[in-house]
Amino acid sequence: MAEQLFLYGVYSIQVRSLELQGARWDAEYEIRHRDHAVQVWTTVGGDAGYESETDAIEAAHQQAVADIEHGAGIPKPRTFP
Repeated sequence: MAEQLFLYGVYSIQVRSLELQGARWDAEYEIRHRDHAVQVWTTVGGDAGYESETDAIEAAHQQAVADIEHGAGIPKPRTFP
């Protein structure tokens, strides 16, 4: 699966899958604002990974949204929803 792009408010979340051994998957995400990274690539999945590529991508997307919602060092613009 190619790199996917999700929009969340003024942020874009880029997610790409990583194939592990034994048909397991991890994914990594980067959060960007105006073409500048505000959070560098972060991997989710760990040693066991996920059973499907779709599960890994969804988990990375959810973690990125949670990072934005809870701050995680990401500056929120004044016009954030």
